[in-house]
Amino acid sequence: MQRILRALATSGTAAALMLSAVGCGSGTAGDAAGGKPAGDKPAIGKITVETAQGQIALDKPATKVVTLEWTYTEELVALGVTPVGNADNKGYGTWITAKGAGLAESVTDVGSRNEPSLEKIRALQPDLIVIDDDRSKANLKALQGIAPVVSFKYTTKPQLDTMKKNFTELAKALGKEDKAAEVTRQIDTKAADLKGRLDKAGKGGLKYAVAQGFTANGTASIRMLTDDAIAPQVLNLAGLKNGWKGEPDAWGMTTVGVEGLTKVEQDATFLYVASQKDNPFTGDLAGNAVWKGLEFVKNDKVLPLDPGTWLFGGPLSALHILDETGKALKV
Repeated sequence: MQRILRALATSGTAAALMLSAVGCGSGTAGDAAGGKPAGDKPAIGKITVETAQGQIALDKPATKVVTLEWTYTEELVALGVTPVGNADNKGYGTWITAKGAGLAESVTDVGSRNEPSLEKIRALQPDLIVIDDDRSKANLKALQGIAPVVSFKYTTKPQLDTMKKNFTELAKALGKEDKAAEVTRQIDTKAADLKGRLDKAGKGGLKYAVAQGFTANGTASIRMLTDDAIAPQVLNLAGLKNGWKGEPDAWGMTTVGVEGLTKVEQDATFLYVASQKDNPFTGDLAGNAVWKGLEFVKNDKVLPLDPGTWLFGGPLSALHILDETGKALKV
C-alpha cells in the first residue's frame, strides 16, 4: 500500500478509507494567463507561489477558489476564505469537525475528489484551483484549461513543517500571509498550553500511541502513526512521547491487525479515531482475546478521540488533535 489510503469518506467506511486517501501528493502549477505548467520557465507576476513542481505567478490575489482536496479546503477556511467549490462537501463535513473548519452552505459540491465534475468547476469560473497532484493527474490538463492550478506535496518529511509551508504558500496566492502566520502560531501556543497542563497534572512526557481504526473485509484494520506522520509530530510538541515504533509507509503509518498491537510499548496510552458506524475497538475487537490481553486495554488506557479528528489535515486539524488529546487525558 504505497500511497496509502488516507481519507475517510461518507459511504462504506473501509472502502472510503482506501479510495479517498490515494494520492496526497505533489504540486503542479499553471501561470495566471492560461494555467499551463510552470516547468523551468520563470514565473512572472505580482504574486509568486512556490509549489512542489515550480512557481506559479498571479497578477492579483485569487478570490474564487475551487479545491479538490479536503486538507486545502480546511486551509482556505482557516484563512477566512470560502471556496466557491469543493470536492465532496458531505465527506468533508463528516470527517473534519475541527472548530472553525465548517463549510458554508453556499459552497458548490463539485463531485468526488477522485472524479470531480469539470463542468461544475468550469461553471464556477474560478481564478484558482487547488489540487492533490496524484489524485488529480488524470484531469490536470483539463483543470489547467479552466484556471491556474496549484498542488502541494503533503508527505515530504517532516510533515508538520511541510504542512505549514504549504499553508503559507497557499496564503500567498490569496493575499493572506498575515492570517496564515497568525493561525500557524496558534499550533505552538496550544501545544505549549497542553504541555503545561500535562505537567501540572503529573502527566508530562506521557507515552501514547495514536491509531485510526476501521473494518476491511470483515476484519479490523488499524493504522498506527509513527513519528513520520503529522499527528504525532503535533502531539510531540506538547512533550508527549510516541510509543509506536513500527515501520512507516510514505504517510508515516504502519497498518496492522490486532496482533500487531502487541508491539505498542506496554506503558503507552492508546488514543484512537474511528467512525461511530465502524468502530472495531468497541465492536469486533471487544471480545477478542489478543485485544483483551493488551496492557493498555487491561489498564483502561484506551481513549477515543472525536471521530471527526482529521489526522492528515491542516492547521485547524492540528489544533483539534491537541484539544481532543487534552480532553481525553482529562487535563
